[in-house]
Amino acid sequence: MLNSILKSVMDSAPVLRVLEVLDRRSENRMSEFGMLAQAFQFVKTNEISGDYFEFGLWRGKTFAWARIMAMRYRVKGITFRGFDSFQGLPAPTEVQYNIWTRDEFACNKHEFEQILKKKGFREGEYELTQGFYDQTLTPAFSASLQANGVKAAIVYVDCDLYESTRDVLRFLPPFLQDGTVLCFDDYYAYRGRTDMGEQRALAEFRKGNPGIHLEPYVVYGSLGMSFLCQVNVSG
Repeated sequence: MLNSILKSVMDSAPVLRVLEVLDRRSENRMSEFGMLAQAFQFVKTNEISGDYFEFGLWRGKTFAWARIMAMRYRVKGITFRGFDSFQGLPAPTEVQYNIWTRDEFACNKHEFEQILKKKGFREGEYELTQGFYDQTLTPAFSASLQANGVKAAIVYVDCDLYESTRDVLRFLPPFLQDGTVLCFDDYYAYRGRTDMGEQRALAEFRKGNPGIHLEPYVVYGSLGMSFLCQVNVSG
């Protein structure tokens, strides 16, 4: 009887989740949380001023972690800028090796803001831009941010799909600076193919922006990769 009870407890979802976390720590594997810790410590040490940009929010897990890390490393004067359709993913167009579905990761904006409130966000700490990126990341919107002197210290791209990542990268150049930490949460999706998903979008970005050098930084999670930006690079 006792063995049966113990087995039931050990097989329960909460216990299995705790064991998974402990296993990851013992593996010394860099998690998404660890990536954000690394990024905020980097910008603090290097005195990089700018905001936190996150593309692809779902229910705000990494968005809230970013705020925690900003407080932990005393990164001041930062606005947390979130970008999401709040309708879930658009339809994937790359069929081979695709692991996502249309409308996946949907969370409406009101529900998301309530989640942020529960996680301790205060009014004025964050700004949300709602809509699919091809409709919201416009030249006019970019110009309005630039007019206010907005720069990015850390950018977290969790777009999953090629087209969404492409639209984000087309928008980003005016906000990048020396030392901007650029994170791709699903860089090694599509079985790591370089001609698909986020890797495909980044390869096109590099070709179209020869003055922006991306120095490989930290591999994290099972799919993530990060880079350090260097702008106005010649040769």
